[in-house]
Amino acid sequence: MVRVVVAALVLIAAAGCSDEPSAKPASPPASQTARNFILITVDTLRADRVGAYGDRAARTPAMDGLASRGTRFANAFAAAPITLPSHATMLTGRYPPGHGARHNGMRVDAAVPTIAEVLSKQGFATAAFVGAFPLDRRFGLDRGFAAYGDQMPRTSDGRPSNERAGSAVVDEALAWLASHRTERFFLWVHLFEPHAPYGDARRGGATAVRYGEEITEADRQIGRLIDSLGEAAASTLIAVTSDHGEAFGEHGEIAHSIFVYDTTLRVPWILAGPGVEPRAIDAPVSLVDLAPTAMALLGAGHFDADGITLDAALRGATIPDRTLYAESFAPLLDFGWSPLRAVRAGGWKYIAAPKPELYHLTEDRGETRNAILEGADRARSLDTSVSRYSSDQLPVSRDIDREANARLQALGYVSGR
Repeated sequence: MVRVVVAALVLIAAAGCSDEPSAKPASPPASQTARNFILITVDTLRADRVGAYGDRAARTPAMDGLASRGTRFANAFAAAPITLPSHATMLTGRYPPGHGARHNGMRVDAAVPTIAEVLSKQGFATAAFVGAFPLDRRFGLDRGFAAYGDQMPRTSDGRPSNERAGSAVVDEALAWLASHRTERFFLWVHLFEPHAPYGDARRGGATAVRYGEEITEADRQIGRLIDSLGEAAASTLIAVTSDHGEAFGEHGEIAHSIFVYDTTLRVPWILAGPGVEPRAIDAPVSLVDLAPTAMALLGAGHFDADGITLDAALRGATIPDRTLYAESFAPLLDFGWSPLRAVRAGGWKYIAAPKPELYHLTEDRGETRNAILEGADRARSLDTSVSRYSSDQLPVSRDIDREANARLQALGYVSGR
């Protein structure tokens, strides 16, 4: 599939640098410390297509059930609308400039710790099972996992596929769980549904309908995984989220990876388990917060991260006002255009680009009215914040082998420049 980007080539982006130090969590009470951790990432899942996030037509009982007994972050945002950079942020707690994987195919900095590495050293059994090539072990996210299931099936001509069904991913995860029930464990499961092309396009049907069917299939696999826990469910922290959303023509974009509007940055994030009270949290959070929060709930100690620990917020505390950063260097690396960097703070969002944009999110959630002219002073301040996170240049050139480039291109990533 070739990724299609329609509309004006006026690119938009924004950034900002971690102005706040990472919060150092206090250890939760023993009764609220999770024994195990399961991270489930559903690729390309828009928050507004999940029942718990308001879609009455959605068939997502597993995710909705988790949300009803846990915490739903209503305004969670990815740090990049791209699979590898976003997952690297989840597992390291660092923004892309901090972990180095600025685009698919760019290896994660081996010097940056992952939660799998830290938990493995603390005696956890660790495993990951992924559904698509962008998360292949060659890109560095296997560090700390004793088992890393990234083997793709073969095509009819003998070449490896670039994705596999979520049912196959969960089959492997269930087999691993069956042999590690007596240990503390960290399990990451990645489901590639509902990434394009949304099921079998040859069957016909509207794109939105097929996308919804893929979400339902992903939810079915989540249900299988949760049901398999049995008694261990009571002591297991479960996080369900996505690496990015998906655009269906909003702002002239189809799919994801180019623009940094909330269409592709806003994601569902649901937490359930020990230490997590049933509630909805409206304050903006970032997936950069996932790693330090999970480590606090596991009683695993302070985890050095760009994000903050949200365990107190799960019990009703107020999340402090802060700046959140996101970026996409896909325009630069795939097309030779300007990269996009964005920051949000105080109800505003600024996108640093050749033609910068400023949105008052409390009044314009759809990011449709550029307030750059009347908000010039605010824009200048936020542009300074963007630059503290990252410049519009990369410190190193992109080095990716020909085979990996071809496989990523087959999934709609990279232009082949």
